[in-house]
Amino acid sequence: MPELPEVETVRRGLLAEVLGQKVLQVKVHRASVVRGAPKALCRAIEGQTLEGIDRAAKYLLFRFGPHSLLAHLGMSGKFVVTKAQEPLKPHDRVVFTLSDQRRLVFSELRCFGFLELLDPNVQHPRLAKLGVDALTAAIEPKALQAAWSHTKRPLKTLLLDQSPLAGIGNIYAAEILFAAKLSPLLAGNKLRPTQALRLLEETRRILGLALEANGTSISDFRRVDDKTGGFQEFLQVYGKTDQPCRTCGRGIKRIIQAGRSSFYCPHCQKL
Repeated sequence: MPELPEVETVRRGLLAEVLGQKVLQVKVHRASVVRGAPKALCRAIEGQTLEGIDRAAKYLLFRFGPHSLLAHLGMSGKFVVTKAQEPLKPHDRVVFTLSDQRRLVFSELRCFGFLELLDPNVQHPRLAKLGVDALTAAIEPKALQAAWSHTKRPLKTLLLDQSPLAGIGNIYAAEILFAAKLSPLLAGNKLRPTQALRLLEETRRILGLALEANGTSISDFRRVDDKTGGFQEFLQVYGKTDQPCRTCGRGIKRIIQAGRSSFYCPHCQKL
C-alpha cells in the first residue's frame, strides 16, 4: 500500500501536470471505487477548475472550487495523465477529461482505493483521527512518549496506528525502527525520552530520503508518469528475511505483529 512518500510523490507530480485545469467531463467506469453516489460526484466536479491538491497522511485532497474530493490509493491505485485519444486500459476506473484535451485517470487493479466527494460542513472521520504529519514529525519527544506511556502495544503496531504520527505504513515502520535502533517489540510505555527523540529524527530522515527517491515500488506503486519509485534500492530490512544485516552481518528476522510482517535485526535492535 502506498505510504506517505509515495502519496506525496503523486501529489507533486499531479500539481506539475494538471493544476489549473478545468474538468470538462467525469466518467465513472467502476462505481465501487466511488464512495457515495457516482452521479453526484460527476455533477459536482464537472465544470470546476482544479485549484489545489493537498495531502493528509496517505490521503489526497483535490480542491475543485467549492468542492473537495478525497482520494485513497488503496493497494494498487494510481493517477496517470494521458492524451485524450489514448485508449482506456482495463483497470481505468474514473476518467476526468481536462480542458487541455488530456485525461486524468484513476486506475485501480484491486479496487481497494476510492474517491469520495466531501461534505464541506462535516469533518471526514478518516481525517479527524489523523495525528501530525510524519514527514515533519512536528511533535515533541515528550509528547510522543506521553501519548504511548499507557500502552503495552509494541512500537511497530503503534507506528501503524496513524496517531500521534500519521502517514507511516509497514515498509517505513520497519526502516525507521532499524535506523533508530529500536526493537519493533518494545512496548510503548517503555520508550525513553532519548529513544523518542531518535525515533522522530529517523522518521523525518527516512521519509525525506524516500521522497527524494520518489517513493518505494515493491509491487504496484507508480508515479504520475507511470514510472516506479527508487527507494526499494535502499531498504535495509524490509523484505530481507535471513539476509545479512548491513550493519552487523547477522540475519534479518521476520515476525508477525497484528497480522503484519515485521522485519528487523535482533542484534542491532535489541529489546
